[in-house]
Amino acid sequence: MKIYETAWFKEFECLCASCPSTCCRGWVVPLSGTDIERLRREKGRLSVSLFFATEGWSVPKFNSRSKTCHFLGRDGLCTLQKKKGHDFIPWTCQSYPRFYRNYGEFEECCLDLSCPGAARLFMKHEGSTELLGLEGDPHTRACTTNDDRDFLSFLLRIRDQMMEECQKEGCGSVCDPLFLFSAGLQDDLVKGGGDLSASFTGFYEKYHAAYPRDPVTFPLPLSVIRGFLSSSLYHVRLKRTSPAVHALFGKAQRFLKGFGGDDGAFKNYFSDILTASPLLGQTAGRYLAYYLFQYFMRAYETYSFRRQAGLGICHLNMVLVLLLTVAADCGRAEEMTADMIADTMALYNRRAYFNDDIQDQMYRIFEDGVSIS
Repeated sequence: MKIYETAWFKEFECLCASCPSTCCRGWVVPLSGTDIERLRREKGRLSVSLFFATEGWSVPKFNSRSKTCHFLGRDGLCTLQKKKGHDFIPWTCQSYPRFYRNYGEFEECCLDLSCPGAARLFMKHEGSTELLGLEGDPHTRACTTNDDRDFLSFLLRIRDQMMEECQKEGCGSVCDPLFLFSAGLQDDLVKGGGDLSASFTGFYEKYHAAYPRDPVTFPLPLSVIRGFLSSSLYHVRLKRTSPAVHALFGKAQRFLKGFGGDDGAFKNYFSDILTASPLLGQTAGRYLAYYLFQYFMRAYETYSFRRQAGLGICHLNMVLVLLLTVAADCGRAEEMTADMIADTMALYNRRAYFNDDIQDQMYRIFEDGVSIS
């Protein structure tokens, strides 16, 4: 099978004990049937630890209460891996933050930005989504039952075009037409409109050219962003399970209070900071492009083009708000380093991207709070 990897995929190395937000704390680790079979064969004292870590093998996961993994040592390293090697630990731990999507004829591989190490590589490589094509066995089973290969090829072309626009134009001019384009694509599919390749030739350019107005979705209105921070995204139990995330979201709430209800002042501040710090402005476009690369193709299974684009815009806005919050703490946005941006990005992604309830809430708040046509 053809395996496509981002050019920096194999550069990843775990930050181990120096990681600013370890994946061994605050996350549940699911165990596959193969994991359990391998772990249950263990004997001696380690078998007792495994027994208690899985609540007597009644729960197919480690760290089921989202606290700290039973096997995280005081030195910040995994005691299971130290004793038994990398191949012994659960598949989730072996593979993270590697992200795979197997489409049956080919597989795409990238690194998930919820990991600080992956996010730092993202910054180092300027968000590059250049792919290297290799021959090999897939890492995962097919992620879809859709066998419409013409449609798949069309979506890949559409995704590439949108990613190029994000990095070329900047988010201020691309977010609104991106959402309108995705909504139009979904509406036309629902209507059953003929040959998509013919129907949508130049479709994105049409929306881009026809939408010269002030941006509506970047930045989003203050009421929408505050709505995100009043949802389950920012939950009181984060103080116990993910204190760094809890502290960052709390600072963001206090930062936004300074604008009252003045959307104009917020937009001006937003624009001024992105102008003063080219690194933040460039990161915004690259972040949205990488989101599209990693997640837009879910629409191949769900046909939810509007939702995938809308969620990308929601996440982009929240990341930028958090980065502005950190910049305000620094005193000057120009003093934001690539590692500071990467670590903030990772904290947000690990909270927002892996909980369907949170994403459902954010998308509803977005749709209710934004009028764009």
